[in-house]
Amino acid sequence: MKRNIIILIFFIPLFTLAQKKSLTYNQTQDIKFAKKYKNNTAIDSYTTKDGLIISVGDTLVIGNAINKKKKYLFDDVFSHIVIGKVKGTTNQEYRYLPHNYSGNKVIVKSLFVTHEKFTGYKLWVNKKDMPLYVSVFVREFQGGFSEVFSHSRKTILDIEEALSSGEVANDHRSNQSAVNFDEKKYELLLKLGNLKESGVLTEEEFQEEKKKILERE
Repeated sequence: MKRNIIILIFFIPLFTLAQKKSLTYNQTQDIKFAKKYKNNTAIDSYTTKDGLIISVGDTLVIGNAINKKKKYLFDDVFSHIVIGKVKGTTNQEYRYLPHNYSGNKVIVKSLFVTHEKFTGYKLWVNKKDMPLYVSVFVREFQGGFSEVFSHSRKTILDIEEALSSGEVANDHRSNQSAVNFDEKKYELLLKLGNLKESGVLTEEEFQEEKKKILERE
């Protein structure tokens, strides 16, 4: 009888650890619930305020950078998408993604939570007393485009803000459906990438021509 009890004691925690970590928007706004999480805690899936489920391995589409002007300028960048995996870095270290990456497909590699910063006048604030927001680390779609584009690793700093602003398209597609990309466009982009690698095209010329190809019907 004692032996059976010992087996149960050891196996229940293992089963608990094997379970996936999923969060919903309502849970991130519940302070009592949010206190359980440290900054940069990884999760497997997140359900947004609008009911969109985002999981590791899913495909997202980068939307348009926020722009209050009539036309984008050369140095315009996204407000919620940065270059590289920035978990644990400060705002000063962020390099924001250039605006002309609009339309690129990306694969979700990981999701993690961060407590929001307190913006009031209270002197002593426990960061765990603040709600959570979810950031998403992504890489360029692995069907072939990623080997042509630079900045293949990106972080969407706050998925709710990115979705509401249109910087991530609210068009959630599975990894399976993203396989049907345009082969002709890929061939053209591959040739374009080779021209850039050989020094024939500058970075500015490459990005301009890439945008033209992606916008073709």
